[in-house]
Amino acid sequence: MIRSSFYSALALGFTLLVTGCATKFERQAFNNEAASSIKKITVSQWSDQDEHSVVIVNHPGLSFGLIGGAIAAADTASKTKKLSEAMSPDSVKLSSAFYDKALPKLKQLGYEVIAVSAKRGETADTVKQRLNQAQGQDAALALGIQAAYLAAGASTDYFPSVVVGAELIDNKSKAVLYREAYHYGYNNGSKDIVHIEAAADCKFKDIDALTANIEKTRACLTASIELLVSQLVSDLKR
Repeated sequence: MIRSSFYSALALGFTLLVTGCATKFERQAFNNEAASSIKKITVSQWSDQDEHSVVIVNHPGLSFGLIGGAIAAADTASKTKKLSEAMSPDSVKLSSAFYDKALPKLKQLGYEVIAVSAKRGETADTVKQRLNQAQGQDAALALGIQAAYLAAGASTDYFPSVVVGAELIDNKSKAVLYREAYHYGYNNGSKDIVHIEAAADCKFKDIDALTANIEKTRACLTASIELLVSQLVSDLKR
């Protein structure tokens, strides 16, 4: 029997997006002393998503092997399509909003920022190669964002899920100066991330409720930006 978790798959995919490694995302507190001489940084700037997945994390179908897994995947695809039809991804542009706020804030902290464009679908390793190309940088900041709507089970509410991961690596020593993951909204109970609460009314009982008031559905995602940027900037302050 195959037993899986969509949340685990999403988490692994996000870890690959930021670090390029299919391993647990191990946190590293900001090394202020080691980073004191860091002035110029390259920063990955990912393009906007072309859809926002709607996922039941512990889908009942996952208990029934390959066939059940296929049913769960089809259910996810159907609900994701329904949300995309009601709320065009072009009307959200969460990644653009995130970087539009984050990059100027990093500059205000005293970093000279060189943005390195990254397209969805590219591997983290490919993007890291560009991040590490000699541009006079002192460090490279792999910074990614991913959004979805998640429900723990088939009969539980959907919550917004916006995840930001950051990894700062010294250009000379290759030491990890900082590595963190921030999860806004959906709470999987992990102690290996920084969890940020969404507004109390940002929950939806089913896909029909999720698509009934698109302004609210969109707002529950975009409300994450200010909170996530503030947390990131607070952590990287020297």
